[in-house]
Amino acid sequence: TFFKKKLTVMSELIVYSDLISQPCRAVELLLEINKVPYEKVGLNLLEGEHLKHPGLKAANPNMKLPTLQDGTFSLYESGAMLRYICSSRKLPDHWYPQDLKKRAIVDQYLDWHHTNIRKGSTGWFYWQYIAKIPATDPRIVTSKDTLRKSLDIFNDSYLKEKFILGAEISVADIQALSELTQHWTVGNNVYTGYANIERWVTDCVKELEPVFEKVYQKVRETKEKQLLGIDTEPLNPKT
Repeated sequence: TFFKKKLTVMSELIVYSDLISQPCRAVELLLEINKVPYEKVGLNLLEGEHLKHPGLKAANPNMKLPTLQDGTFSLYESGAMLRYICSSRKLPDHWYPQDLKKRAIVDQYLDWHHTNIRKGSTGWFYWQYIAKIPATDPRIVTSKDTLRKSLDIFNDSYLKEKFILGAEISVADIQALSELTQHWTVGNNVYTGYANIERWVTDCVKELEPVFEKVYQKVRETKEKQLLGIDTEPLNPKT
């Protein structure tokens, strides 16, 4: 008797995304650099398209981007999505290592990211360039202070080697990179003066070429058209 092995056919991922969004860029960078097939549903965040799309509402009750669908399975929160893509698509181990200690460091960064680098960077970005409140407002001042303290830690503790885990890039790196480059849309490098971060950004971009420029096209266009304004004032580290 011969038994035929049943082949599992993977469904194609559907990703609701807008590349003006930091977490969306992280997810699409991972998919693109690993040539993972996916269908993109592009929604304009600034125009509120994500609040009106019936497919997104069904997949994510928060109506936020990015959101992923894999067949009948839906997932939101970019950190969870990055880990799911690595595991379900069996990506090279360095993205999300099987080694428990290395994986724990990736998990540690992904958890730390939201209340530190992202909280500071996005807070500053939202209040100054979206809400357009005065730069002296306490909400902007507090956000900058949070970001400055976070960058001190990231520069000195996470980037002692080439990437967060050492010689090879991981999903922790692309999550951090996508956030710290958000201010490129207004012509600013928030990490100016942080030597390890400046070197690491260059290394990440090199590692992610040629897809980096494809994913970052909207960031470049936003800056060139000055859609959100321009502000090149540095953060001034450790002051």
